[in-house]
Amino acid sequence: MSKREQRVTLALKWHYLDNLDVDEIRDRFEETGHGSFAASTVRKYLNEEPSEAVLEQIEQEHANTRLQIAEREERMWQRAREAEDDAVEDVPLKRVVPQTKYCSGEQGVFRMQAWEFVDPGDDDWPEWAEEGDVIIRFIGVDRTIEPGDEYPLQSFDGSPKYTTEFCGLERDQSDLDGERAARMEQSQHLQAKGDVLGVYKDRVELSGTDGKPIEVTVSRERYEPDE
Repeated sequence: MSKREQRVTLALKWHYLDNLDVDEIRDRFEETGHGSFAASTVRKYLNEEPSEAVLEQIEQEHANTRLQIAEREERMWQRAREAEDDAVEDVPLKRVVPQTKYCSGEQGVFRMQAWEFVDPGDDDWPEWAEEGDVIIRFIGVDRTIEPGDEYPLQSFDGSPKYTTEFCGLERDQSDLDGERAARMEQSQHLQAKGDVLGVYKDRVELSGTDGKPIEVTVSRERYEPDE
């Protein structure tokens, strides 16, 4: 290979692989001891037909870039996978209980209907009640309520009044919104990885005529495996 061919090869490599323009290539020639060349000379070098070795290096550079992107997407997918596994939250536990009141000294002693607790499966167990709820019913017997006693309140129709109370935390329960977001992110990273490893491929085209600099065009086309 002549010295001129060496300079042409270097100019093409620096242009296509390092993205250097004409002035930067001139500076690189001087820095590496190859000499000082006019801008017009460098442009002529860039109009030369790239050798097979240069084309292979360009293809390899794009392949390396695709591999780096795929590795990054793999890491991001793994992080999203871990985020899905860690998507938990503490769920407050609540239960339905009778609404009650304490007998005050001003009320004094009085009598009211007695009550009893209702077990799940009993005919009086409400359809809306869940396991852990405290359900009562009033019975046809009176009992004495004295100051300081707690007693259940009744509605106008004589049925018990109920309220909801906090009764603890159920820890590390699945956070459904967090899981959905993590799964969506995983899907995006897998799709991005597939784009660079098999679903699509880059086609490198070099063009340039009538003294114009050669241009590199990288187009994406769907990959069709050989049969």
